[in-house]
Amino acid sequence: MQNKFNTPSITLVLVLFIFVLELILYKEISFLHTSNLFFYPAGILLIIGLFSLTLRSGFFDFFYFSFRKASKRIRRKQDEDPDEDDEVSVTDLSDKIGNFHLFFIKSGSTLLVISIISLIGFYLFE
Repeated sequence: MQNKFNTPSITLVLVLFIFVLELILYKEISFLHTSNLFFYPAGILLIIGLFSLTLRSGFFDFFYFSFRKASKRIRRKQDEDPDEDDEVSVTDLSDKIGNFHLFFIKSGSTLLVISIISLIGFYLFE
């Protein structure tokens, strides 16, 4: 069974919501207001998506491993348990992050394209 809440359907609902919000706030649909209202959620979605993509790429794995190793050493010194081995098994941070970044990047890119097209329309037609 296919998931009915996929990226295009959620993006379409978000686009319709932004247009309804524009009608409620400004009582009209114009290129300038459309460009402004689409840019803010696009920026937020792209920032979240690119940050999670950075985590997924493994950039912070070394720092995550170092902090986990240091915290285990501190806890071991507090417990004074000499039977534990020195080897620390820590899963990578990039393994814990799923593929949810694709949703944020695709939705944010779609909203940003609509915002840019609207901005071009503003400069050409108004």
